Amino acid sequence: MPWPFEGNEKKDAAELVLANAIDFLNAGLDILFAPGATARQAKAGVVTIQTAIELMAKYRLIREHGLSVIVRGTPPSGDLLAAARSGSLRTIGYGECLKAIRKAEAFTPIEEELVGRVQQLRNSLVHFAADVDVNELQMDLAWLLIRALGMFAAGQERDQGEMQTHARFLDATNFQRLINFRPYRDEAVDSALDGIDSEEVLRCWECGVDALSVRPSDTYFCHCCGLTAELGMASFASCVLCGEAKGVCYDPLNDTGGVHQGRCLHCETFVGVVTCASCGKARSQLEGRPALACAECVDA
Repeated sequence: MPWPFEGNEKKDAAELVLANAIDFLNAGLDILFAPGATARQAKAGVVTIQTAIELMAKYRLIREHGLSVIVRGTPPSGDLLAAARSGSLRTIGYGECLKAIRKAEAFTPIEEELVGRVQQLRNSLVHFAADVDVNELQMDLAWLLIRALGMFAAGQERDQGEMQTHARFLDATNFQRLINFRPYRDEAVDSALDGIDSEEVLRCWECGVDALSVRPSDTYFCHCCGLTAELGMASFASCVLCGEAKGVCYDPLNDTGGVHQGRCLHCETFVGVVTCASCGKARSQLEGRPALACAECVDA
């Protein structure tokens, strides 16, 4: 089942909030990353994107616990979804959403600092005034979106490995704009390396960034493009050509004559991969050759 809760009301409420978040997110990115964006545009972009992030946090909570979890005070009688659509439903604030999410997933100190800094900037822009640097705002929002798209929007889907990416939350232009923005790519690597749920970090075969986490749930999740996949979908071996450890990505379930076709994600060369039936070690070899004997087993 794609939705981890009972009842159509919860599904409908989550879809409604996500659709709203997607609209705000893409509109905000259009504004903030517009060519030659001004400080005025950047301010509007920050407020719009922060609104999207708050909605994504509520989306995660609704998906996991139902609509009532974000209601402030005693839930009104009757149809909660109808009340939400009419605008009469009072919901908890962003800080309370974060507190609820922390019960299920810990924030690193860097994530805590980043979330607080952007939230304070948004409040300053809305209630008072602030001098802004467009480049710094673009960088801060990009960094925050790495966490928001993963922790809030993707949420439990990171552990389901359904071969999807953050492209489901972003317009095609904004998806490419974000995953090719150098500060975003660099921070995605740090996010993967610092992630509490990262058992290992590899290069992603979709976006080419060293931000593909191996999670305890036996799934891959890329902190850059949001790729999710089961571990059985791909395996890694050292490259015989460039020597990069676990640089070659290959499909372990598809072989011809005992040789899997692989590609090194570092030197971008196609190679063959053979798994030894005796020791179980995978090794790469020049493409087109038949399966060669395992050197380790021969020498043993």
